[in-house]
Amino acid sequence: MLFYLVYLWSLFWLTSQYAIEKRACGQVWMQCGGLEFTGETCCAAGNKCVKQSDYYSQCQPDPSASVGSAGSNPQYTPTGPTAYTTTIAVSTTSHAQSPYPTPTGSGNGCGSWQMTEGVCCPSYNKNDNRSESCGSGGECVTPPAAMCKSGTMYPEVHSVGNNENWHYSRSTHFGLTSGGACGYGLYGLCTKSSKTSSWTDPMLGSTCDAFCKAYPTLCRDPSDTTLRGNFAAPNGDYYTQFWSSLPGNWDNYLSCGECFQLVHTKPDGSLYTVGEAGYTEPIVLEIVDSCPCSANSKWCCGPGADHCGEINFKYGCPLPSDSIHLDLSDIAMGRLQGNGSMNDGVIPTRYKRIPCPKPGNIYLWLREGGSAYYFSLTAVNAAGIGSITNIEVKGSTNGATWTSLVRDPHYTSSRPQERYGAWTIPQNTGPYDLPIAVRLTSAAGEVVVSEMAIKSFTPPADAVKGFWYVDTGVQFSM
Repeated sequence: MLFYLVYLWSLFWLTSQYAIEKRACGQVWMQCGGLEFTGETCCAAGNKCVKQSDYYSQCQPDPSASVGSAGSNPQYTPTGPTAYTTTIAVSTTSHAQSPYPTPTGSGNGCGSWQMTEGVCCPSYNKNDNRSESCGSGGECVTPPAAMCKSGTMYPEVHSVGNNENWHYSRSTHFGLTSGGACGYGLYGLCTKSSKTSSWTDPMLGSTCDAFCKAYPTLCRDPSDTTLRGNFAAPNGDYYTQFWSSLPGNWDNYLSCGECFQLVHTKPDGSLYTVGEAGYTEPIVLEIVDSCPCSANSKWCCGPGADHCGEINFKYGCPLPSDSIHLDLSDIAMGRLQGNGSMNDGVIPTRYKRIPCPKPGNIYLWLREGGSAYYFSLTAVNAAGIGSITNIEVKGSTNGATWTSLVRDPHYTSSRPQERYGAWTIPQNTGPYDLPIAVRLTSAAGEVVVSEMAIKSFTPPADAVKGFWYVDTGVQFSM
Protein backbone atom coordinates (compact mmCIF):
# COMPACT_ATOMS: atom_id res chain seq x y z
CA MET A 1 0.00 0.00 0.00
CA LEU A 2 2.86 2.38 0.82
CA PHE A 3 4.41 1.82 -2.59
CA TYR A 4 1.05 2.43 -4.27
CA LEU A 5 0.51 5.69 -2.35
CA VAL A 6 4.01 6.84 -3.22
CA TYR A 7 3.30 6.02 -6.86
CA LEU A 8 0.05 8.05 -6.83
CA TRP A 9 1.81 10.96 -5.16
CA SER A 10 4.56 10.79 -7.76
CA LEU A 11 2.04 10.97 -10.58
CA PHE A 12 0.37 14.00 -8.97
CA TRP A 13 3.72 15.77 -8.55
CA LEU A 14 4.84 15.01 -12.07
CA THR A 15 1.64 16.20 -13.68
CA SER A 16 1.94 19.44 -11.74
CA GLN A 17 5.43 19.99 -13.12
CA TYR A 18 4.73 19.27 -16.78
CA ALA A 19 2.09 20.52 -19.19
CA ILE A 20 0.64 17.30 -20.54
CA GLU A 21 -2.08 17.54 -23.12
CA LYS A 22 -5.08 15.50 -21.98
CA ARG A 23 -6.44 13.11 -24.58
CA ALA A 24 -9.51 10.93 -24.42
CA CYS A 25 -7.70 8.12 -26.24
CA GLY A 26 -4.09 7.05 -26.46
CA GLN A 27 -1.82 8.35 -29.20
CA VAL A 28 0.29 6.17 -31.47
CA TRP A 29 2.78 3.87 -29.63
CA MET A 30 1.13 4.48 -26.24
CA GLN A 31 -0.06 1.63 -23.98
CA CYS A 32 -3.76 0.94 -24.29
CA GLY A 33 -4.42 -2.21 -22.31
CA GLY A 34 -3.20 -5.25 -20.44
CA LEU A 35 -3.57 -6.78 -17.00
CA GLU A 36 -2.92 -4.23 -14.23
CA PHE A 37 -3.19 -1.34 -16.75
CA THR A 38 -5.57 1.38 -15.57
CA GLY A 39 -5.21 3.99 -18.33
CA GLU A 40 -7.24 4.69 -21.47
CA THR A 41 -7.99 1.58 -23.51
CA CYS A 42 -8.98 3.34 -26.73
CA CYS A 43 -6.67 4.79 -29.38
CA ALA A 44 -6.81 8.04 -31.33
CA ALA A 45 -8.26 8.06 -34.84
CA GLY A 46 -6.06 6.25 -37.32
CA ASN A 47 -4.77 3.79 -34.74
CA LYS A 48 -5.90 0.54 -33.20
CA CYS A 49 -5.10 -1.18 -29.92
CA VAL A 50 -2.90 -4.22 -30.62
CA LYS A 51 -2.31 -6.87 -27.96
CA GLN A 52 1.39 -7.63 -27.42
CA SER A 53 0.94 -9.88 -24.39
CA ASP A 54 -1.49 -10.44 -21.54
CA TYR A 55 0.15 -7.50 -19.80
CA TYR A 56 0.72 -5.03 -22.63
CA SER A 57 -1.33 -3.69 -25.54
CA GLN A 58 -0.18 -0.77 -27.68
CA CYS A 59 -1.74 1.84 -29.97
CA GLN A 60 -0.39 1.21 -33.47
CA PRO A 61 -1.19 2.74 -36.87
CA ASP A 62 -4.21 1.06 -38.46
CA PRO A 63 -3.48 0.39 -42.16
CA SER A 64 -7.21 0.01 -42.83
CA ALA A 65 -8.04 3.46 -41.47
CA SER A 66 -8.06 6.59 -43.60
CA VAL A 67 -5.73 8.94 -41.79
CA GLY A 68 -5.50 11.63 -44.44
CA SER A 69 -2.29 12.98 -45.86
CA ALA A 70 1.17 11.90 -44.75
CA GLY A 71 2.15 13.33 -41.41
CA SER A 72 -1.39 13.69 -40.07
CA ASN A 73 -0.67 11.10 -37.36
CA PRO A 74 2.80 12.02 -36.06
CA GLN A 75 4.58 10.22 -33.23
CA TYR A 76 3.87 11.95 -29.95
CA THR A 77 6.85 13.91 -28.64
CA PRO A 78 6.59 13.76 -24.85
CA THR A 79 6.74 16.84 -22.66
CA GLY A 80 6.27 14.86 -19.47
CA PRO A 81 6.21 11.32 -18.08
CA THR A 82 5.40 8.94 -20.93
CA ALA A 83 6.83 6.13 -22.98
CA TYR A 84 6.82 4.99 -26.58
CA THR A 85 8.13 2.40 -29.01
CA THR A 86 9.76 2.73 -32.41
CA THR A 87 12.16 0.78 -34.60
CA ILE A 88 15.56 1.30 -36.18
CA ALA A 89 17.21 -0.52 -39.04
CA VAL A 90 19.63 -3.21 -37.91
CA SER A 91 23.11 -1.99 -38.74
CA THR A 92 24.65 -3.30 -41.94
CA THR A 93 28.07 -1.95 -41.01
CA SER A 94 30.49 -4.83 -40.64
CA HIS A 95 33.94 -5.12 -39.15
CA ALA A 96 36.22 -7.95 -38.14
CA GLN A 97 37.10 -8.97 -34.61
CA SER A 98 40.44 -7.54 -33.54
CA PRO A 99 43.15 -9.86 -32.17
CA TYR A 100 43.21 -10.08 -28.42
CA PRO A 101 45.93 -7.95 -26.78
CA THR A 102 49.38 -9.47 -26.68
CA PRO A 103 49.85 -10.59 -23.06
CA THR A 104 52.68 -9.04 -21.10
CA GLY A 105 54.22 -9.62 -17.69
CA SER A 106 54.66 -12.82 -15.75
CA GLY A 107 51.68 -15.17 -15.41
CA ASN A 108 49.43 -12.88 -17.45
CA GLY A 109 46.56 -13.59 -15.09
CA CYS A 110 46.14 -17.20 -16.23
CA GLY A 111 47.39 -18.95 -13.10
CA SER A 112 47.91 -22.65 -13.85
CA TRP A 113 46.25 -22.31 -17.25
CA GLN A 114 47.90 -21.55 -20.57
CA MET A 115 47.81 -18.27 -22.47
CA THR A 116 46.63 -19.22 -25.97
CA GLU A 117 46.19 -16.59 -28.68
CA GLY A 118 45.75 -13.87 -26.09
CA VAL A 119 43.25 -15.68 -23.85
CA CYS A 120 43.47 -18.05 -20.90
CA CYS A 121 42.66 -21.69 -21.64
CA PRO A 122 42.52 -24.57 -19.12
CA SER A 123 44.89 -27.50 -19.38
CA TYR A 124 43.71 -31.10 -19.29
CA ASN A 125 45.16 -34.57 -19.66
CA LYS A 126 44.90 -35.62 -23.29
CA ASN A 127 44.88 -39.29 -22.28
CA ASP A 128 42.03 -38.89 -19.80
CA ASN A 129 39.22 -36.68 -21.03
CA ARG A 130 37.47 -36.97 -17.66
CA SER A 131 40.17 -34.85 -16.06
CA GLU A 132 39.97 -31.14 -15.38
CA SER A 133 43.70 -30.66 -14.93
CA CYS A 134 47.01 -32.10 -16.02
CA GLY A 135 48.18 -35.15 -14.14
CA SER A 136 51.09 -37.53 -14.32
CA GLY A 137 51.38 -40.02 -17.11
CA GLY A 138 49.63 -38.01 -19.80
CA GLU A 139 50.16 -35.25 -22.31
CA CYS A 140 49.11 -31.80 -21.11
CA VAL A 141 47.10 -29.91 -23.74
CA THR A 142 44.61 -27.06 -23.98
CA PRO A 143 41.40 -26.90 -26.01
CA PRO A 144 41.35 -24.80 -29.19
CA ALA A 145 41.59 -21.10 -28.38
CA ALA A 146 38.15 -20.57 -29.96
CA MET A 147 36.67 -22.38 -26.95
CA CYS A 148 38.14 -19.79 -24.62
CA LYS A 149 37.52 -16.60 -26.61
CA SER A 150 34.32 -14.74 -27.27
CA GLY A 151 32.26 -16.67 -29.77
CA THR A 152 32.82 -16.02 -33.46
CA MET A 153 31.19 -19.17 -34.83
CA TYR A 154 27.63 -18.20 -33.90
CA PRO A 155 25.66 -16.11 -36.43
CA GLU A 156 24.01 -12.82 -35.55
CA VAL A 157 20.36 -13.36 -34.67
CA HIS A 158 17.99 -10.45 -35.26
CA SER A 159 14.70 -12.34 -35.20
CA VAL A 160 13.35 -15.39 -33.37
CA GLY A 161 10.17 -17.17 -34.40
CA ASN A 162 8.03 -19.95 -33.00
CA ASN A 163 9.37 -22.57 -35.41
CA GLU A 164 13.11 -22.52 -34.79
CA ASN A 165 15.20 -25.66 -35.26
CA TRP A 166 15.98 -28.03 -32.41
CA HIS A 167 19.62 -28.73 -31.47
CA TYR A 168 21.18 -31.50 -29.44
CA SER A 169 22.77 -30.54 -26.16
CA ARG A 170 23.74 -31.78 -22.71
CA SER A 171 22.83 -30.16 -19.44
CA THR A 172 24.44 -30.05 -16.02
CA HIS A 173 23.34 -27.90 -13.08
CA PHE A 174 24.99 -25.28 -10.89
CA GLY A 175 22.70 -24.52 -7.95
CA LEU A 176 21.10 -21.16 -7.14
CA THR A 177 22.82 -17.80 -7.24
CA SER A 178 21.97 -14.12 -7.34
CA GLY A 179 25.44 -13.27 -8.61
CA GLY A 180 25.19 -14.43 -12.23
CA ALA A 181 27.34 -12.91 -14.93
CA CYS A 182 24.37 -11.09 -16.48
CA GLY A 183 23.93 -9.14 -13.26
CA TYR A 184 20.22 -9.87 -12.85
CA GLY A 185 20.21 -10.10 -9.05
CA LEU A 186 17.11 -11.69 -7.54
CA TYR A 187 15.23 -11.44 -10.81
CA GLY A 188 13.96 -14.86 -11.81
CA LEU A 189 14.99 -16.56 -8.58
CA CYS A 190 11.70 -16.03 -6.81
CA THR A 191 8.72 -17.75 -8.37
CA LYS A 192 5.23 -17.70 -6.93
CA SER A 193 1.91 -19.24 -7.95
CA SER A 194 3.68 -21.97 -9.93
CA LYS A 195 2.61 -25.59 -9.60
CA THR A 196 6.22 -26.43 -8.71
CA SER A 197 6.98 -23.38 -6.57
CA SER A 198 6.82 -25.39 -3.36
CA TRP A 199 10.32 -26.74 -3.99
CA THR A 200 11.92 -24.01 -6.07
CA ASP A 201 13.15 -21.40 -3.61
CA PRO A 202 13.61 -22.78 -0.07
CA MET A 203 17.15 -21.36 0.12
CA LEU A 204 15.92 -17.80 -0.30
CA GLY A 205 12.82 -17.96 1.89
CA SER A 206 11.95 -14.58 3.41
CA THR A 207 14.16 -12.74 0.91
CA CYS A 208 11.93 -13.95 -1.91
CA ASP A 209 8.82 -13.09 0.09
CA ALA A 210 9.99 -9.50 0.45
CA PHE A 211 11.05 -9.31 -3.21
CA CYS A 212 7.72 -10.62 -4.48
CA LYS A 213 5.80 -8.25 -2.24
CA ALA A 214 7.70 -5.32 -3.75
CA TYR A 215 7.66 -6.62 -7.34
CA PRO A 216 4.74 -9.04 -7.83
CA THR A 217 5.01 -8.93 -11.63
CA LEU A 218 8.60 -10.18 -11.51
CA CYS A 219 7.47 -13.19 -9.47
CA ARG A 220 4.62 -14.16 -11.77
CA ASP A 221 4.91 -16.67 -14.61
CA PRO A 222 3.30 -16.01 -18.00
CA SER A 223 -0.26 -17.30 -18.10
CA ASP A 224 0.58 -20.55 -19.90
CA THR A 225 4.31 -21.08 -19.19
CA THR A 226 6.43 -22.09 -16.21
CA LEU A 227 9.40 -19.76 -16.47
CA ARG A 228 10.60 -18.33 -13.17
CA GLY A 229 13.61 -20.03 -11.70
CA ASN A 230 14.60 -21.62 -15.01
CA PHE A 231 18.12 -20.34 -15.66
CA ALA A 232 20.59 -21.26 -18.36
CA ALA A 233 24.35 -20.70 -18.43
CA PRO A 234 25.72 -21.71 -21.85
CA ASN A 235 29.38 -22.35 -22.53
CA GLY A 236 31.27 -19.09 -22.32
CA ASP A 237 32.06 -18.67 -26.01
CA TYR A 238 28.30 -18.59 -26.66
CA TYR A 239 27.52 -16.30 -23.74
CA THR A 240 30.24 -13.84 -24.83
CA GLN A 241 30.07 -13.21 -28.56
CA PHE A 242 31.32 -10.89 -31.26
CA TRP A 243 28.81 -9.37 -33.68
CA SER A 244 30.33 -7.50 -36.60
CA SER A 245 27.36 -5.11 -36.81
CA LEU A 246 27.83 -3.82 -33.24
CA PRO A 247 30.50 -1.41 -32.00
CA GLY A 248 33.43 -2.95 -30.15
CA ASN A 249 36.51 -4.97 -30.94
CA TRP A 250 36.00 -8.28 -29.10
CA ASP A 251 33.08 -9.44 -26.99
CA ASN A 252 30.46 -6.84 -27.93
CA TYR A 253 27.33 -9.00 -27.53
CA LEU A 254 26.19 -10.93 -24.49
CA SER A 255 23.43 -13.51 -24.77
CA CYS A 256 21.85 -12.31 -21.51
CA GLY A 257 18.06 -12.54 -21.69
CA GLU A 258 17.77 -14.95 -24.61
CA CYS A 259 15.11 -17.62 -24.08
CA PHE A 260 15.20 -21.31 -24.92
CA GLN A 261 12.77 -24.17 -24.80
CA LEU A 262 14.49 -27.23 -23.40
CA VAL A 263 13.34 -30.85 -23.37
CA HIS A 264 14.80 -33.90 -21.61
CA THR A 265 15.47 -36.65 -24.17
CA LYS A 266 16.44 -40.29 -24.21
CA PRO A 267 20.18 -41.08 -24.46
CA ASP A 268 19.92 -41.43 -28.24
CA GLY A 269 18.37 -37.96 -28.53
CA SER A 270 14.84 -39.16 -29.29
CA LEU A 271 11.88 -37.75 -27.39
CA TYR A 272 9.85 -39.43 -24.66
CA THR A 273 6.14 -39.71 -25.41
CA VAL A 274 3.63 -38.18 -23.01
CA GLY A 275 3.00 -40.64 -20.19
CA GLU A 276 6.08 -42.72 -20.91
CA ALA A 277 8.40 -43.42 -17.98
CA GLY A 278 11.00 -40.66 -17.98
CA TYR A 279 8.75 -38.06 -19.64
CA THR A 280 8.69 -34.55 -18.19
CA GLU A 281 7.18 -31.42 -19.66
CA PRO A 282 9.49 -29.16 -21.69
CA ILE A 283 10.56 -26.00 -19.89
CA VAL A 284 11.26 -22.43 -20.95
CA LEU A 285 14.43 -20.89 -19.59
CA GLU A 286 16.42 -17.69 -19.83
CA ILE A 287 20.15 -16.99 -20.07
CA VAL A 288 21.23 -15.15 -16.93
CA ASP A 289 24.79 -16.40 -16.53
CA SER A 290 27.74 -17.90 -18.36
CA CYS A 291 29.42 -21.27 -17.94
CA PRO A 292 33.01 -19.98 -18.05
CA CYS A 293 36.26 -21.89 -18.16
CA SER A 294 37.24 -20.75 -14.68
CA ALA A 295 34.11 -22.20 -13.07
CA ASN A 296 33.92 -25.58 -14.77
CA SER A 297 36.51 -26.23 -17.43
CA LYS A 298 35.31 -29.79 -18.07
CA TRP A 299 31.88 -28.79 -19.34
CA CYS A 300 32.32 -25.13 -20.26
CA CYS A 301 35.64 -25.09 -22.04
CA GLY A 302 36.85 -28.62 -22.68
CA PRO A 303 37.43 -30.30 -26.05
CA GLY A 304 34.23 -30.02 -28.03
CA ALA A 305 32.82 -27.80 -25.22
CA ASP A 306 32.62 -30.74 -22.83
CA HIS A 307 34.29 -34.01 -21.88
CA CYS A 308 32.75 -37.30 -22.89
CA GLY A 309 34.52 -40.01 -20.92
CA GLU A 310 32.00 -40.32 -18.10
CA ILE A 311 28.87 -40.46 -20.26
CA ASN A 312 27.84 -42.16 -23.47
CA PHE A 313 25.05 -40.26 -25.15
CA LYS A 314 24.41 -41.90 -28.50
CA TYR A 315 24.04 -38.75 -30.59
CA GLY A 316 27.73 -38.16 -30.63
CA CYS A 317 30.72 -36.83 -28.80
CA PRO A 318 31.86 -34.13 -28.98
CA LEU A 319 28.61 -32.25 -29.37
CA PRO A 320 27.34 -31.55 -32.88
CA SER A 321 28.75 -28.26 -34.14
CA ASP A 322 25.41 -26.41 -33.98
CA SER A 323 24.87 -27.18 -30.29
CA ILE A 324 25.94 -25.60 -27.03
CA HIS A 325 26.29 -26.87 -23.50
CA LEU A 326 23.68 -25.58 -21.05
CA ASP A 327 24.44 -25.45 -17.35
CA LEU A 328 21.09 -25.15 -15.57
CA SER A 329 19.77 -23.82 -12.31
CA ASP A 330 18.77 -26.52 -9.84
CA ILE A 331 15.17 -25.42 -10.35
CA ALA A 332 15.32 -26.07 -14.10
CA MET A 333 17.17 -29.37 -13.65
CA GLY A 334 14.64 -30.50 -11.04
CA ARG A 335 11.76 -29.76 -13.37
CA LEU A 336 13.37 -31.64 -16.25
CA GLN A 337 14.13 -34.71 -14.13
CA GLY A 338 10.76 -34.47 -12.36
CA ASN A 339 9.57 -33.44 -8.90
CA GLY A 340 12.78 -31.62 -8.07
CA SER A 341 14.98 -34.66 -8.62
CA MET A 342 18.65 -34.17 -9.44
CA ASN A 343 19.75 -37.79 -9.36
CA ASP A 344 21.58 -37.38 -12.65
CA GLY A 345 24.36 -34.82 -12.75
CA VAL A 346 24.20 -34.58 -16.54
CA ILE A 347 21.26 -35.30 -18.84
CA PRO A 348 20.70 -35.37 -22.61
CA THR A 349 18.62 -32.45 -23.85
CA ARG A 350 17.46 -30.62 -26.94
CA TYR A 351 16.98 -26.88 -27.14
CA LYS A 352 15.71 -24.21 -29.49
CA ARG A 353 15.47 -20.42 -29.32
CA ILE A 354 11.99 -19.01 -28.72
CA PRO A 355 10.55 -15.49 -28.26
CA CYS A 356 10.64 -14.63 -24.56
CA PRO A 357 7.19 -14.73 -22.92
CA LYS A 358 7.52 -12.03 -20.27
CA PRO A 359 4.67 -10.63 -18.14
CA GLY A 360 4.71 -6.91 -17.49
CA ASN A 361 7.33 -4.37 -18.50
CA ILE A 362 11.10 -4.14 -18.65
CA TYR A 363 12.62 -3.34 -15.25
CA LEU A 364 15.94 -1.73 -14.37
CA TRP A 365 17.95 -3.10 -11.46
CA LEU A 366 19.62 0.07 -10.15
CA ARG A 367 22.73 -0.46 -8.05
CA GLU A 368 23.07 1.47 -4.84
CA GLY A 369 25.31 4.51 -4.60
CA GLY A 370 24.23 6.09 -7.88
CA SER A 371 24.57 9.81 -8.57
CA ALA A 372 24.43 12.29 -11.43
CA TYR A 373 28.03 11.37 -12.25
CA TYR A 374 27.95 7.60 -11.85
CA PHE A 375 25.36 4.85 -11.81
CA SER A 376 25.10 1.24 -12.90
CA LEU A 377 22.08 -0.79 -13.94
CA THR A 378 20.83 -3.96 -15.62
CA ALA A 379 17.68 -4.26 -17.72
CA VAL A 380 15.64 -7.40 -16.98
CA ASN A 381 12.38 -8.99 -18.12
CA ALA A 382 12.76 -8.06 -21.79
CA ALA A 383 10.26 -9.77 -24.09
CA GLY A 384 10.71 -10.79 -27.71
CA ILE A 385 14.24 -11.72 -28.70
CA GLY A 386 15.20 -11.16 -25.05
CA SER A 387 18.64 -9.63 -25.41
CA ILE A 388 19.52 -5.93 -25.38
CA THR A 389 22.26 -4.51 -27.58
CA ASN A 390 22.23 -0.88 -26.44
CA ILE A 391 21.06 1.17 -23.47
CA GLU A 392 21.12 4.96 -23.71
CA VAL A 393 20.36 7.61 -21.12
CA LYS A 394 19.52 11.30 -21.21
CA GLY A 395 19.43 13.61 -18.21
CA SER A 396 16.78 16.29 -17.80
CA THR A 397 19.29 19.04 -18.62
CA ASN A 398 20.99 17.24 -21.52
CA GLY A 399 18.51 18.33 -24.16
CA ALA A 400 18.20 15.86 -27.01
CA THR A 401 21.56 14.21 -26.35
CA TRP A 402 21.49 10.46 -25.76
CA THR A 403 24.58 8.75 -24.31
CA SER A 404 25.16 5.02 -24.81
CA LEU A 405 26.05 3.14 -21.65
CA VAL A 406 28.99 0.73 -21.67
CA ARG A 407 29.25 -2.79 -20.31
CA ASP A 408 30.96 -2.91 -16.95
CA PRO A 409 34.65 -2.65 -17.93
CA HIS A 410 36.02 -4.32 -14.79
CA TYR A 411 37.07 -7.65 -16.24
CA THR A 412 40.25 -9.11 -17.69
CA SER A 413 40.34 -9.29 -21.49
CA SER A 414 42.33 -12.52 -21.23
CA ARG A 415 39.22 -14.12 -19.69
CA PRO A 416 36.42 -12.88 -21.97
CA GLN A 417 33.99 -15.53 -20.74
CA GLU A 418 33.94 -13.75 -17.39
CA ARG A 419 32.43 -10.62 -18.92
CA TYR A 420 29.90 -8.96 -16.58
CA GLY A 421 26.53 -7.92 -17.92
CA ALA A 422 25.84 -4.69 -16.03
CA TRP A 423 25.79 -1.34 -17.84
CA THR A 424 27.34 1.87 -16.55
CA ILE A 425 27.84 5.44 -17.77
CA PRO A 426 31.07 6.14 -19.70
CA GLN A 427 33.88 7.83 -17.85
CA ASN A 428 34.02 11.62 -17.86
CA THR A 429 30.36 12.08 -18.80
CA GLY A 430 27.58 13.71 -16.86
CA PRO A 431 26.02 15.14 -14.91
CA TYR A 432 22.82 13.24 -15.60
CA ASP A 433 20.24 15.24 -13.72
CA LEU A 434 17.01 13.64 -12.59
CA PRO A 435 14.67 12.60 -14.04
CA ILE A 436 16.67 10.45 -16.48
CA ALA A 437 15.23 9.06 -19.70
CA VAL A 438 16.26 5.57 -20.82
CA ARG A 439 16.23 4.19 -24.37
CA LEU A 440 16.72 0.45 -24.92
CA THR A 441 17.43 -1.34 -28.21
CA SER A 442 16.80 -5.04 -28.73
CA ALA A 443 18.80 -7.32 -31.02
CA ALA A 444 15.80 -7.14 -33.37
CA GLY A 445 16.26 -3.39 -33.80
CA GLU A 446 13.20 -2.44 -31.77
CA VAL A 447 13.58 0.61 -29.53
CA VAL A 448 11.58 1.44 -26.42
CA VAL A 449 11.84 4.76 -24.61
CA SER A 450 10.92 5.60 -21.04
CA GLU A 451 11.21 9.36 -20.67
CA MET A 452 10.94 9.34 -16.87
CA ALA A 453 12.58 6.01 -16.07
CA ILE A 454 14.91 7.06 -13.23
CA LYS A 455 13.38 9.60 -10.88
CA SER A 456 15.65 9.03 -7.87
CA PHE A 457 18.95 7.46 -6.85
CA THR A 458 17.51 6.53 -3.44
CA PRO A 459 15.64 3.22 -3.17
CA PRO A 460 12.12 3.36 -1.72
CA ALA A 461 11.50 1.93 1.71
CA ASP A 462 9.86 -1.24 0.37
CA ALA A 463 12.80 -2.21 -1.86
CA VAL A 464 14.75 -5.29 -0.78
CA LYS A 465 18.19 -4.21 0.45
CA GLY A 466 20.54 -4.22 -2.54
CA PHE A 467 17.81 -5.21 -5.00
CA TRP A 468 15.93 -2.13 -6.18
CA TYR A 469 14.11 -2.57 -9.50
CA VAL A 470 12.38 0.22 -11.42
CA ASP A 471 9.44 -0.37 -13.77
CA THR A 472 10.19 1.40 -17.07
CA GLY A 473 6.59 1.23 -18.26
CA VAL A 474 7.69 -0.11 -21.67
CA GLN A 475 8.18 -3.51 -23.23
CA PHE A 476 9.43 -4.99 -26.51
CA SER A 477 7.01 -6.81 -28.80
CA MET A 478 6.55 -10.51 -28.17
